[in-house]
Amino acid sequence: MPWKKQFDVDAAREKAKALFWARGYEATSMDDLLRHMGINRGSFYDTFGSKQDLYTDVLRRYDQQHRRGVLEKLAKELGPRRRILALFEGVRQEACASKGSRGCFLANATLELAASDKSVAKVVREAYLETEQFFRSTIAEGQSRGEIRADIDARASARTLLGLLLGMRVLARSAAPRQVLASIATQIKEML
Repeated sequence: MPWKKQFDVDAAREKAKALFWARGYEATSMDDLLRHMGINRGSFYDTFGSKQDLYTDVLRRYDQQHRRGVLEKLAKELGPRRRILALFEGVRQEACASKGSRGCFLANATLELAASDKSVAKVVREAYLETEQFFRSTIAEGQSRGEIRADIDARASARTLLGLLLGMRVLARSAAPRQVLASIATQIKEML
């Protein structure tokens, strides 16, 4: 008879994500994880493999649920220009909220581990390519509808928007003044 887990795997995963997000990978010890998740070492390794495996798993899930979910919702609900502006306004508002100093889990992972961890690098590379494609297709759609300036290059502008988005996320982590984030959002309106 197979052994039945004595804990909620998804709840434990969410607790791990919250801890990694707040502290980062390196500053989170195995003891911290076990205590925060409320499980023992054997259950951890049996369920999640290693600390690195769990980190990559929660990062991938965060990306799929948060970043991809936000982009899909915007694409369904708003026209092209408003879609891009709403994304940046959402980032600005999130950064100015009390939880904003955590930054974006994906951007934090990029800064901390993407240069040294191939699995993390793969997750962030795929996320950024998909986000760049979101911007590119949205700009092209907006240009065809007359909502976005026809004289901007969709590919180059998509890359610029990706850079600005990541910059805002990093600035949020460093508790940048609200005026800095508002100024970026204003520049995007002028760019489009």
